[in-house]
Amino acid sequence: MTIEDCLSIIDQAAKEQWEKLDLSFNQLSSLPSEIGQLTRLKELNLSSNQLKSLPSEIVQLISLQILDLSDNQLSSLPSEIGQLTSLKILEVPFNQLIYLPSSILQLTTLQELNLSFNQLKSLPLQIVQLSSLVILEIESNPLETPPIEVAEKGIEAIRNYFHKYQ
Repeated sequence: MTIEDCLSIIDQAAKEQWEKLDLSFNQLSSLPSEIGQLTRLKELNLSSNQLKSLPSEIVQLISLQILDLSDNQLSSLPSEIGQLTSLKILEVPFNQLIYLPSSILQLTTLQELNLSFNQLKSLPLQIVQLSSLVILEIESNPLETPPIEVAEKGIEAIRNYFHKYQ
């Protein structure tokens, strides 16, 4: 998909106030800043592209509940991601994440977080403050903190680990 095609779809989605947009499997290497116009969007699928970063305008998607960034080339998430306060599901497996921004603790409605198959060596202590989080997938990361054997047991085991060592 060319950037012009992508802009055309975004323009149509903005005019028609789409709530769901699937741009997966399009070999996108970047996302135009115009994505921020889609303030009614509840679900955005950007999986299986070649994204290396996200535009800061992504935080304008104030209604977004599901964001799928699976199978891209992201080495980080924008620090502004914490402004997506309606987000319930964040899928980021099969990327190259090396850390999570501390702003992730602002995602108080987040229920599912998939970070599998990245390069994370540690999880931020703040992750235990995500009280709505019930599913945390973290397998196949070189985790040191908490140890992988703790992380593989799920979010409750991670909470217990961090509370124990606080």
